Amino acid sequence: MYEDASADRDVSWLAIRQPAVIRLLETELRSPDNDAFAAGLELASRVLGGKVPLGDLRLDHRALTTGMAAVRAGRCDRLMVQSLRDQIAELPVVLGRAEEDAVATVIAAVIYAVLDASVRDLDDQLVA
Repeated sequence: MYEDASADRDVSWLAIRQPAVIRLLETELRSPDNDAFAAGLELASRVLGGKVPLGDLRLDHRALTTGMAAVRAGRCDRLMVQSLRDQIAELPVVLGRAEEDAVATVIAAVIYAVLDASVRDLDDQLVA
């Protein structure tokens, strides 16, 4: 019961604080059974919510579009992608290969956007 309540809080937090991420998940992972969307939602909650949420960082559609383009162009770490695939395999949902690829791509794009925004924020702080 505790895990379900915690997961509900994470998803609620994600929906409130990161609506662009929810829209990306819906756009990229929509399917009749919504299994890929559920997997994406779980992993996005882990990345963005986790035990310590990423504070005031908010990702917008431009950051996520840049992240998707970077990942699709192959500009992401292969070990990170393998880690994402391992996490997808551990979820209690059965995904086809194309769905696994889509989930890994979207979550890698979210991670790319987080790192890119964090570097920009750090640059702004160093210049100020």
